[in-house]
Amino acid sequence: MRYSVVRRRPGVRQTPCWLALVFLALMPRGTCAQASPLTQCTQAFYAGDYSLAEHRAQTYLHTHPANVPVRIVLARAELAQGRPLNAFAELKRALADDPKNIDALYYLSLVSRQLSRSEYERLFSMAPDSFRVHQLLAESALGAQNPAEAEDQFKKALEQNPHSAEVLLSLAELKRSQSKFDEAISYYTQAGQNGVLSYDIAYGLGACYTYKQDYPEAVQWLRKAAALAPDLAAGRFALANALYQLGQFEAAIAELQASLRLEPRMRQAYFLLGRAYAKLGRQEEAKAAVRKLDELNRADVPAQAPERAAPPGRND
Repeated sequence: MRYSVVRRRPGVRQTPCWLALVFLALMPRGTCAQASPLTQCTQAFYAGDYSLAEHRAQTYLHTHPANVPVRIVLARAELAQGRPLNAFAELKRALADDPKNIDALYYLSLVSRQLSRSEYERLFSMAPDSFRVHQLLAESALGAQNPAEAEDQFKKALEQNPHSAEVLLSLAELKRSQSKFDEAISYYTQAGQNGVLSYDIAYGLGACYTYKQDYPEAVQWLRKAAALAPDLAAGRFALANALYQLGQFEAAIAELQASLRLEPRMRQAYFLLGRAYAKLGRQEEAKAAVRKLDELNRADVPAQAPERAAPPGRND
């Protein structure tokens, strides 16, 4: 007797069909509309509609870029549609936000096996001057801490695809890391014009203008960043810092409190909070913020072992 072999789709965990049918049958009407974004993406993925899963994930990530589980679903949808390079990029970004995420590491290993040396060589031989090849070479150069080569390859990728918001954003981040803020602003601006305004673009522009001490412009962009990703403490703190520099201490305090609700151990937020309260003459609240900062600093200092008593008969 011959048995048919069922091939697994890459990146898809097999779920018994009868279990999926029972799950769907037990779902009340309207559940999909009320389900969380992660659930909606996952349902579309396991239903085999990878394009819909990809669309739902991308839509949600525009406003919640730090949501790692949804980004992993996006990567799996990309992989299932035969786009391992896109999946690789999404998984790397997921690990940047959560370096110990087991699912991201697992699927990255699957993608890495697909992107084996032979596949790279085949890609390079087929399209050595293509947009994706130059992008891969640029990312590889970044990993090897060779920013000059990375910039050269990103620019070559941009020559092939001048409207790539992804490459423009990568160049902007590279220039910002080198403190070349005017160039970074130019790339961030182009990325925003060629794609949807994202948190990374708005935050990057706000950070650049902050370093240039153009605080009104910084506040404008950082407000947009905070609106796009209100659950990111770094964005709220950056906005608070720009507001503080403008002398808008009450507004800065509100953003600092928001950042501390998201990240209660953010030392720089307590430091700036103490200064903002002091500027307003609210000395007791300023002292409370400083005390909290001291508590956090002491908590991270390892306790010293008590000195052992000298043995009897010595130094008497």
